[in-house]
Amino acid sequence: MNPKDILSRLSQVRGRGESWTARCPAHDDKSPSLAIRFKPDGRVLMHCFGGCSVDEVLGAIGLDINDLFDDGPVQRGEQIKPAFYATDLLRIISVESLIVALSAIDISNGKPLSPDDLERLKLAAERILEATRYA
Repeated sequence: MNPKDILSRLSQVRGRGESWTARCPAHDDKSPSLAIRFKPDGRVLMHCFGGCSVDEVLGAIGLDINDLFDDGPVQRGEQIKPAFYATDLLRIISVESLIVALSAIDISNGKPLSPDDLERLKLAAERILEATRYA
C-alpha cells in the first residue's frame, strides 16, 4: 500500500521521508502516540506508545495486516521479512521485564500493587508476549 494511502487515514500527521507520527486511531489519543516508518524495502512499521496493537490500529482505519504488504496476502507459512529487528525486540523485552521485576519486588516485600500498577504489569506481560511472537 502506498504510504500516502495509510497517512491519509490518520490525523495530526507529522514527519517526512520514512518517519512519521500521528494520533492513534485505536484509542482516545490526545497527542500523537503512533509512530510509523516506511522502510525502503517496502515494510511498514507501526508502534503505538499508548499500547495498542498493530491489528487494533489497522482495524481502526479500515485496514488489515495484509494491506501493509505490496505482494498481496501473506499465506500461512510464507517467509516474510521481520517486522522488527532483534535489537528492537530485545529493547522492548528489557524495558517491560524491568516493570515485571519491580512489581515482583513490591509483591515480595508485602506491598500491594495499586490498580494502576496492576494494569501496567498486565500491559508489560502483553508486550513481552507480543515481542516473543516476532522472534
